[in-house]
Amino acid sequence: MNNAIATQSNPQQVNDALLLDYLTATTPGLNDHQVKQFLAVSMAFGLNPWKKEVYAVTYNNRDGGKTMSIVTGYEVYLKRAEMNPNYDGYETEWRGEFVRGKSTKSGKNGNYSVDALVPKDGDVSCICRVFRKDRKVPVKCEVFFSEYDQGNSMWQSKPRVMLEKVAIARAFRLAFPVEFGGMPYESAELSPEQGLDPEKEIKIEEAVERAEAPKPEQQPQEHTGDRKAKFIEVCNKMIPAAIKDTLKAYNCRSLEELGLDQIDGFYREAKRVEAGMLQEVEF
Repeated sequence: MNNAIATQSNPQQVNDALLLDYLTATTPGLNDHQVKQFLAVSMAFGLNPWKKEVYAVTYNNRDGGKTMSIVTGYEVYLKRAEMNPNYDGYETEWRGEFVRGKSTKSGKNGNYSVDALVPKDGDVSCICRVFRKDRKVPVKCEVFFSEYDQGNSMWQSKPRVMLEKVAIARAFRLAFPVEFGGMPYESAELSPEQGLDPEKEIKIEEAVERAEAPKPEQQPQEHTGDRKAKFIEVCNKMIPAAIKDTLKAYNCRSLEELGLDQIDGFYREAKRVEAGMLQEVEF
């Protein structure tokens, strides 16, 4: 077997200086261990963050620190599989269908419903088959919507796109275990927790829950206009469609309607939506 997939990504372009520049520009506040972890993983697989091959995703903790997870895009698997002479293509298949319906979300005032694409009958699954010239049968992986739905606006509006990303990433890891063993997971796989290896990956669902847990010192105050104004200023610099989709998920018509206890969670969700949109535009 050709073992060159993990290293044929112009590794000379991926070095400590480039990776540190990325972290400084996009993810400040990481501790030394997290920086070393990101550098080690990126260097091991020759992943270039400026080419959108790897991301450092962080969530704020109660103690003021950050929880970090390293994720990559499913297109990295596709690009690098092309380098293997045994790679012979892939295909996806669907079971079940999505229809326009309602999805339940939790807010500060309790549960509420939002418009979303939901499974018509039971569940929906995506099957990915990866073909290798040196094997008689393809490697098959089937993933289910109920096991990976994160409940955010991307999964509500583009469930087929998101579920197919999961199927492709998991199938290619199975088809090329030597080359892709240890490769960071695709972001669509990270929540719910079923898609994680608890010994190797950060439990994103728990991290988000801790970060969004209400804190007494964060209760709305009368004189908090500066913080809200800064939040709106930052959001207005993001992709408008990402803000619009996230507002819909929060059942709000404008940024001004959000409470102070919501803006941190809203910003993290909007950034995830924006990242997904940028990824779709590129590929």
